[in-house]
Amino acid sequence: MGKSGDKSTPSKATPSSSAPKKSLGKYSDETIGKVAGSLRLAGDTFEQATSRVHEFHRAVSDMPFKAVGVATVSASKPIEMIHNEVTDIVYDVVKDAGKGVFRGAAWLLEQATHSLGSVNTMNEALDGELMEHALHAEAPLPVEMENKVNRGLSMFNSAVNGLIGDHLAATRNPISVKAGFYQKGKLIELTEDGLKKQFPQAQANLVVFVHGLCGNEDAWWFYYRKEDPMTLPYGLKLATAFDVTPLYLRYNTGLSFESNARNFKRMLKKVVKNWPVEVKNVTLIGHSMGGLVSRRAVEMLGAEDQDLISVIRDVVSLGTPHEGSPLARIAGAGEDLLSKFELTKPLGKVLGVRSTGIRGLQNGLGALKTTDGHNVGFHLFGATMADSTGSWINETLGDGLVQMSSALADESGKAQRLAFAAKHHMNLLNDSDIYVQLEAVIRQYLKPKLQIEGKDLRKLS
Repeated sequence: MGKSGDKSTPSKATPSSSAPKKSLGKYSDETIGKVAGSLRLAGDTFEQATSRVHEFHRAVSDMPFKAVGVATVSASKPIEMIHNEVTDIVYDVVKDAGKGVFRGAAWLLEQATHSLGSVNTMNEALDGELMEHALHAEAPLPVEMENKVNRGLSMFNSAVNGLIGDHLAATRNPISVKAGFYQKGKLIELTEDGLKKQFPQAQANLVVFVHGLCGNEDAWWFYYRKEDPMTLPYGLKLATAFDVTPLYLRYNTGLSFESNARNFKRMLKKVVKNWPVEVKNVTLIGHSMGGLVSRRAVEMLGAEDQDLISVIRDVVSLGTPHEGSPLARIAGAGEDLLSKFELTKPLGKVLGVRSTGIRGLQNGLGALKTTDGHNVGFHLFGATMADSTGSWINETLGDGLVQMSSALADESGKAQRLAFAAKHHMNLLNDSDIYVQLEAVIRQYLKPKLQIEGKDLRKLS
């Protein structure tokens, strides 16, 4: 609106479609969508928790009613029926009300977002002041701090997806992880223009990193310390030593290996097709579940996948439970055991709320077999927390999550198998001994670069 005393007609600033998009509020539409998704998830969780309490209550009350029924020749049956009917009504009301509150809040938030989404309409109604305010608004957080917060939220979101990601995907919840290749927390467009813009110095050799359960691409940075260059992630160190470009996959670890491997293969085909230069070699490096997804993606390559068959050279699995994980088996056995008894059935159902991805870790994919028919080299790296690779701990605790025999399970007799002592499962994400072996894998088809006076030169000999 015009200032007091200003006789000129106020101009209405209408945002141009080509102008850089700015958030009109403190939170972006994407953030609001994720909050709404979290509220819906909270509603589902409240419903499940209330159901488990209800079932536990019923299991406890059934015992005395059954005992009294025997003693009174079922004379207490009417009382039991009234009790059950009343408690069922109470729990249903509590469950529906709680779920309704969360889902109602999500709906209101989404409706508010849609209503506020018509920027032009609101801007015109306010005579251009809306855009004027937005264009001069200060950033709520310094960029570095904002990035740190976003990474933290992203890691939390990935952890939730690992636990119940199949449910999130089935209900199309906005917090379900969108699979793809990410860089600095942003999803990369796999078009020719998108890849060229993201990788202006793209190399013909790719190293693709695939994280494990409940993680995302930031997992490879867990042990990085600024003051110690030796702790740089594998991808950056390999890019310094060789002419390679590292890529980082993010996927919903709550889904099955088959589903994730199929999506991985599809996206990798797009990368190879649209990469700025012709791709010559691809190496897949998977940690834990990531090794199973990488392995399965290679095993399902068929006649229509000659583009990938011709470039995938090696698959490296770090602490991968090829024959399953004891922790996952314990959870499965616990669910089966608790579900056998009336009193503990509700607790068994709590254990039963595990994603398809976690359930798949009970048995893994089995020992490695050369059934894919492709000339791919497999490298199985296993670890033990013991000081010696010959310790009894290897087959009990292993690296804390995966036993040595499972990590090195190979019936083909062709895979490289390496055992490392005094390392736990997460150490495998960033470790100097592991990195030396990764260099050896890449060196099979690439000569390392020499660092001379700050310049990279190809080794001639």
